[in-house]
Amino acid sequence: MNLKPALAKRKTQTALAVLTFTALVITLGLNVKAYTFFPEYQNYVHAYLNSVDLGNWTYMEKPTFPVLLNKSQVQIGQNWSIVCPLRANHNYHVYCFGEWVNNGSEPKTDYDIYVYNPLGELEGYHTESAGLPEHLGTAVDEPLFAPRYSGNYTFVIRNDPRESKSDEQATFMIIENVECNVWHEHYVEGKDNASLPVLNTSWAYEFVTESQHVEVWIKVPETLDMYEARLYLMADSQLPNETILNDVPLAWEHGLYGGRNDTYGGYNLESKEYRGVAYASCESYGQNMFLNFTSSHKGKSLYHLVLIGEVGSGIMEFLVKTEFGNVCLKPAILPVRVHPQNDTTIAYVSNCTDLENATLQYSTSGWTNVTTMEMTILSNRTCRAVIPRQPAGVEVSYEVDARDVLENLLEANGTYSVKNELALNLSATHEAVTVGDNVTVRGFVTPAIENLPIIVRFDSVNDTKQMFCYTQADGTFTASFRSENLTTWEVQARFDGNDLFFESVSSRETIDVNEPSILQKYSLYIGGGIGAITIIGAVVYWKKMKD
Repeated sequence: MNLKPALAKRKTQTALAVLTFTALVITLGLNVKAYTFFPEYQNYVHAYLNSVDLGNWTYMEKPTFPVLLNKSQVQIGQNWSIVCPLRANHNYHVYCFGEWVNNGSEPKTDYDIYVYNPLGELEGYHTESAGLPEHLGTAVDEPLFAPRYSGNYTFVIRNDPRESKSDEQATFMIIENVECNVWHEHYVEGKDNASLPVLNTSWAYEFVTESQHVEVWIKVPETLDMYEARLYLMADSQLPNETILNDVPLAWEHGLYGGRNDTYGGYNLESKEYRGVAYASCESYGQNMFLNFTSSHKGKSLYHLVLIGEVGSGIMEFLVKTEFGNVCLKPAILPVRVHPQNDTTIAYVSNCTDLENATLQYSTSGWTNVTTMEMTILSNRTCRAVIPRQPAGVEVSYEVDARDVLENLLEANGTYSVKNELALNLSATHEAVTVGDNVTVRGFVTPAIENLPIIVRFDSVNDTKQMFCYTQADGTFTASFRSENLTTWEVQARFDGNDLFFESVSSRETIDVNEPSILQKYSLYIGGGIGAITIIGAVVYWKKMKD
């Protein structure tokens, strides 16, 4: 749609437009007249009556203002067009509500809305029955409108002559909706040399959240000095007669025109007016800003964020943060047994947000001396660093400090010891012994070290024995005890570690304790009998020789 011919007539129609709006804006029971005469509104919202090109229409130079359609302004069978520049693939909350909305059994007014893109093509139409607000999303079940093109979009509001019986008051609102917990960019231009705002001096966005706590982080470039950033609470679940469309609340209508009720409303883009429930300012170029607000009510809430420049220009970044407390670092790679010849990798992963940066500090002296190193960010959520090799006997303490894209500080810490490996070997002297014999095992450690404490444990079905012994100069050790019962012993040796060596465990050995053989068992008696027979034989032989 070509607006140049129509806009060229602006100067000649301004006086008419002002007079028209003066007559139109006194009917809501609030000071709409004062709002529509704010400088921002007068500079960037223009009404035209009986225009050759568009008939009756309003041109908004930026999507930040409510447009009042007074009672009888859009009579039955007539149209009113609202034209506004939009950006392709951005999300806008577009809605039309007011006194004409009636969910009862006898609605009077039926406004239908047709949407035309910059090419003059019909991109959407919305024809709910009388009294029902139109769902002005891209699709029927979507609350937000995402334009396919960048340029001037035209919203034609038609009072349907087939269904309508009246022409009641309405408010048409269009404002860009931003996603929470995501960084956004916005271009700001300060006031001109006459200290007057220009088009990009003041701007507004909306967002919706169920979080009671809201933070807004703003990064200001060095080329810009911001006058103010403001937060306005426009609707929540406790607001009487709250309007919700496609699960998204609509702003309190009075609040759109500057009306205030406790913490609600007061929305405006003027430097000298109400600042909202939270605000912040810059004292110098490039100073970042932070807004912090906690609502006393639970449930889904609608906010407007207003950004007002002062001097200079530049692209600022802002973040609406509503996620708190659930973000943390989880271990991805942690050291287990670190040897003197190895470097050590430390890695953590953010559980639900992308990381901006991360730093690792480590100490080998109980934090008397500290080494700091930047960690590498992998796949946006994993931070990794490599600590160089350390000598055996050193204990390394480390701390990880990471910051995510939501400005959360994530922390983790740990310790590990650097030691040598020790091999522990064990063998039984005999795999089977007889009751009353010694159960004996021998072992050795590699490397051979003297005087290491070794624990040897003997386990049977009904008994456990634990023996302590020390290695000799050649690394060997021996453990032994006298067996008393028929059983099977499982034997294992362990070394519990020290400053220089990791703990170590031997393989298991099995030793059976058996009954003695018949020969062993009765050897005394057998030996005694043979002796007796021998003596008797000798006596008989002696007697025979004597005779």
